Amino acid sequence: MNNFLLTCNIVFPIFLVMLIGFLARRFGLMNEETVKGCNKLVFRIFLPVSLCRSIMNVDPNNGISGTLPLFAMAGALAIFAVCMVLIPRVEPENSRRGVMIQGIFRSNYAIFGIPLTQSLFPQGDGGVAAMMVVAVIPIFNVLAVITLEIFRGGKFDLKRIILGVLKNPLIWGCLIGFVIMKAGIPVPSVIGKTVDSLASLASPLALFALGASLKPGKIAGNAKALAISVIGRLLAVPAVMLTAAYLLGWRGVEFATLMIVFASPTAVSSFTMAEQMGGDPDLAAQQVVLTTVLSSVTIFAMVFLFKTWGVF
Repeated sequence: MNNFLLTCNIVFPIFLVMLIGFLARRFGLMNEETVKGCNKLVFRIFLPVSLCRSIMNVDPNNGISGTLPLFAMAGALAIFAVCMVLIPRVEPENSRRGVMIQGIFRSNYAIFGIPLTQSLFPQGDGGVAAMMVVAVIPIFNVLAVITLEIFRGGKFDLKRIILGVLKNPLIWGCLIGFVIMKAGIPVPSVIGKTVDSLASLASPLALFALGASLKPGKIAGNAKALAISVIGRLLAVPAVMLTAAYLLGWRGVEFATLMIVFASPTAVSSFTMAEQMGGDPDLAAQQVVLTTVLSSVTIFAMVFLFKTWGVF
């Protein structure tokens, strides 16, 4: 029961912020232009600053083995590659292909990772989850930009894809945070507090705008795409990657961290990025909502089973 309550305490506040955004739109407090403006602010300012803060605050000298982040990065690349082959075979529209692919490989580790790991292991070991931020957040964002750029133009244009990656604000946020972290650059208190203030707005505003963007009437038309995305994100990816992690011998906090990387719902920022980069925003929003709600069941089941089996 404690594990179920723990998961609910993480998932339900996310869902409630989205619900408030949805109700604000339905009661006329927001319109289409306001929602688009919020998404643009999140994409260009708040999310890059949030990613920068997450990475620059990681201790580079915590002694965590490099094999665990490498496995997570290799797993993300493998899932991306498989999706790039399979999804175009089942989805004819480019605007939906990119959204489905990033919805499957890109998890919400930035929000779920450290809080859930610290709750599962209150005695410590937070360094493993923190170091994983440096590995998975940049790779998720780079692959998401590549995915959406490929399917935005309808054909593979290497120059356009490279420029899209180089100009993407989220990539720059990760890069600046990594340089500060790796070089040990001291951040003045006034700058640090400003960064904290801006970063703290990223997730709530992204979730609020996501809720305001939801159009329930379009869910039926996206049923097939949603089924593929949700099953892929919450069941297929965890089944394959966690089986591999178990066979490779990871246990305890390392296994739990990988579980959160590969079993968390679709990243909230995937909606913002899809909306800004020509993807299908309705499908992207529905993926985030459904995987977030259903993850309260799937993550609880995984935590219960793995604790029962003594994996962590």
